[in-house]
Amino acid sequence: MIKNSKKESANPGRMNNLIRLMIGLITFVILFVILAVAVTPSQYDIKVGDYAPSIIKATKDVVDEITTRENREREAAKVTDVKKQVGILSELMEGAVNGTKETVNRITDIYKLINSQDGAPEVIDETTLEAVNQQLEPQHIALTLEQLKSLKGVDAAVLDALGDATETQVGLAMSDEIFDFEEEEIRESIREELAGVCDDENVVSVFMLPVEKYVKYNVYYDDAATEAAKQEARDKTPVVKYVTGQVIVADGEQIGEKQYAMMETLGLVNESNIDIWLYIGIALLVVMMLLSVVLYLYMFEKTSYTSPKKLMIISIACMVTLLLCTFTKQLEIDVGENKVYVMPVTLGILLVSLLVGRRVALFINVPLSIVASMLSGSSGSFFNINTYTMLISTFVSGIAALRVLKVRQTRLSVLLSGIAAGFASVVSSFAVAMISSASIRDSLYISLYSGIAGPASAVICIALMPAFEALFNAITTTRLLEMSNPNHPLLRRLLLEAPGTYHHSIIVANLAEAAAAEIGANSLLARVGAYYHDIGKLMRPSYFTENQMGDNPHDRTDPRVSAAIITAHPKDGVQLMKEKRMPEEVKNIALTHHGTTPVIFFYNKALSENPDVDVDDFRYPGPKPHTKEEAIVMMADTVEAATRAITNPDKERVREVVEKLIGQKIEDGQLDDCDISFRDISLIESAFVTVLSGAFHERIEYPNVEIPKKHGEEEKHGQEETVHEGADR
Repeated sequence: MIKNSKKESANPGRMNNLIRLMIGLITFVILFVILAVAVTPSQYDIKVGDYAPSIIKATKDVVDEITTRENREREAAKVTDVKKQVGILSELMEGAVNGTKETVNRITDIYKLINSQDGAPEVIDETTLEAVNQQLEPQHIALTLEQLKSLKGVDAAVLDALGDATETQVGLAMSDEIFDFEEEEIRESIREELAGVCDDENVVSVFMLPVEKYVKYNVYYDDAATEAAKQEARDKTPVVKYVTGQVIVADGEQIGEKQYAMMETLGLVNESNIDIWLYIGIALLVVMMLLSVVLYLYMFEKTSYTSPKKLMIISIACMVTLLLCTFTKQLEIDVGENKVYVMPVTLGILLVSLLVGRRVALFINVPLSIVASMLSGSSGSFFNINTYTMLISTFVSGIAALRVLKVRQTRLSVLLSGIAAGFASVVSSFAVAMISSASIRDSLYISLYSGIAGPASAVICIALMPAFEALFNAITTTRLLEMSNPNHPLLRRLLLEAPGTYHHSIIVANLAEAAAAEIGANSLLARVGAYYHDIGKLMRPSYFTENQMGDNPHDRTDPRVSAAIITAHPKDGVQLMKEKRMPEEVKNIALTHHGTTPVIFFYNKALSENPDVDVDDFRYPGPKPHTKEEAIVMMADTVEAATRAITNPDKERVREVVEKLIGQKIEDGQLDDCDISFRDISLIESAFVTVLSGAFHERIEYPNVEIPKKHGEEEKHGQEETVHEGADR
């Protein structure tokens, strides 16, 4: 692109953020409602125990919560409780046996002490008890006075038997696993064993002291670990899921709690809650599609992004298309679900291409295909073969339509593009249907109905174009052809009131059309824009050289005033075209065809009178061209006016002048705001040279020679004179 360091000028058609936001919000609401209505499943007035009025399928993947929960609890029940050891069993048993043995030995020593011949107390009292318990303190046990008295009177053999039994029972108990809830039961069994050795309860209770101290649980059930294991089993149990399109309840089948719960989750029951996530998903999808369109326009189609009219055209074209698609889907046509393939999705692409541009239409093809595929889904099965077939066929058919529409945007080309779209849709839908294992018969039916959508879209597009042209004052091929008619009121006035300007505009139009065709711009728009680029000269035609017949009013006018008159004609032209409600694109060509270039002649004249004159006072007000068509007309206007003054023109001389003039425009920054490349400039120069060389071709000078009459014509002429003379008589 040709750019310099100057700050890019603002687009005069830029709309403010509020208008853009309003268009976006309205589009979002309408698109959201269309999709919400299309994808919201049908609801049934049923309850548990009723019989299904028809086949009820899952509208999206749904989990059978009841069955899943039952399966998970069943697997959790199979998990055994997790037990953990307090320590190593052998070490625990060894510690318990040793501790018991030491305690028994201490008890035996005390027995010997209180029953010895020498030094034994006469009476067992509190003092004796205190002395005994001091000896037992390291074992952390203590005897009562009754136990000590009973111990004194027991037989030594019984005492030894009790000690052995105690050690044996503790060893046996601690050699096995003991749970916390088994402690008391095991201790009680040991008490019974000891009671079998000695019937004195107090003596038995003495030997139960080490039992109670050392017989403790060595394993336990870990509730937290057990629950974690159960939860792991639950988590590993797969969910029972019904995929999209799977039958939940067959026709006439009684509805159970499981089926009813799934239907309630899917929002298929009248009393069920609104599926809020469904609508959140739709809203997010719509937002992302709108953002993608806005970002594309902002990055690659700035003129469309800044034009409220174009944004509204894109929005309305898409909304009309989707509403017609929704209407088509609701039609009572006895063709089953195949009627969704007749939806005229290509209509939106054709309208956007004709009214905004092909590149914008190419991008719009993507979100339109996505939305159309969503509309094609049925309430019983949202994502099915219809969805994928529509997504692919509409995308492919849209590209085919735009390719054909590139050649010439006429009514015939629109119809041909619809036919091309239909053919592409037939092939692509047949291919998808065959891949999805559909029968040949079903595939042929699908492709047949798909083929109708393209031509139908073209016919509807042709019918709607006049309405869009009238509503948005939009520029179309038909509208441009009507404006190029020489009998158009403004062109007719130009021919009669400013004939020099008219003929100048015709040549500029030829130049502009040829150049636009070379670089792929809109050649018809360039031609029509050139026809009207100088229409403002109708306000004061005699002030422009090409319309003067000897008298030049500028000879008696101040150069500043003359410059003001000359530089006003672009805006005067826009005012005249506004009265005729002509398209903005044509008005912009007239407004920008001089950019901000100075009127050199009057600047030079003023300079001779005042050396301090400012050149900016003699510049056109602008703005500079923003589109290729505007830039082409500017360059064509410049070279046409200048090359007329070339003496003895030849092709090389014409090329030299053309390159010089266009180079001056570039150096003056007149093309800075236009997305045009140096390659485009080269092609434009070549086109100008070709057209101008044809206009300046050499002509031979015809001699002034009297042409003799053919033989026999003199005699015939004489006879006619005789007849006339007789008649006169």
